[in-house]
Amino acid sequence: MPSVPHVEQPGRRYTRHYERFRLPEQNEIPCEGVGISLQGYVSVIGLGGLFVRTTESYEFGKRLTLRLHCEEGPVEAKAVVRYAAPGGIGFEFVELRGHHERNLRNALLRFARLGFKD
Repeated sequence: MPSVPHVEQPGRRYTRHYERFRLPEQNEIPCEGVGISLQGYVSVIGLGGLFVRTTESYEFGKRLTLRLHCEEGPVEAKAVVRYAAPGGIGFEFVELRGHHERNLRNALLRFARLGFKD
């Protein structure tokens, strides 16, 4: 996947490379770390990455594997921390393949039909 600019710079307009979807609380996706302590719920998602509401915290640049529990099937992706805020962490996907990518694309189509586009 192409690299996405992650830090906004003064005077520079940030352009997203992928559509993203803001999920209402009742539609948030359970998320966990694989082999690492992370539990939370996805509240914003797109093909480029996601935001996980969690009490965990990891430093910028930390790489880990995430597992999402979507209605369309499980999604596992390698990700890197790109943003941290009180109450959550923003991740960029760095590897998303095969049926995991297909399951995510199908979930995003469902979110588009439901009108969750950000």
